Amino acid sequence: MSGQSSKDDILIFIMRHGEAEGLLTDDKSRRLTAVGNAEVGASSHWLAESYCLDNQIATALVSPYTRTRQSYQQVASTLHASQFEICADITPDGNVKLVHDYVDVLARQSIKNNAGQPLLLVSHMPFVSFFLDEICDVPKMSLFATGSVAVVRYSLSRSKGVLLKHYQGL
Repeated sequence: MSGQSSKDDILIFIMRHGEAEGLLTDDKSRRLTAVGNAEVGASSHWLAESYCLDNQIATALVSPYTRTRQSYQQVASTLHASQFEICADITPDGNVKLVHDYVDVLARQSIKNNAGQPLLLVSHMPFVSFFLDEICDVPKMSLFATGSVAVVRYSLSRSKGVLLKHYQGL
């Protein structure tokens, strides 16, 4: 993919949830810490200032775990999604190929209905790292700090993207 974008390109924001409390009873119920809220807040403000000047995103896919839903609530105070979906396929052990196919569908809808507004996924390690590698031309095996976000320019015609920036936050 060249450095230029085309009409079938869309931005995808891949975010790891903010720092969460230690394991208490089960992983799914872990809540964000104050640091986690601050991390996600910093990342969402950075996205708004750098890539999403109108503060609008087409669709937000969010893992059903408590810390990812809380992270999205923090993001939603800055970026507003036309569509929000709890997605059980983007948990830590989710199927990246299946989600890649679904993101293609959502990206087409965004270009058709939402003027190509970005997509947002809020998930976990290792899913975010594996998903980034799945959708990019060049695998990076990126580690995501808590609250960090990767920005990918994604080409629908190629079903592949290019990592533009990986913001590691606070």
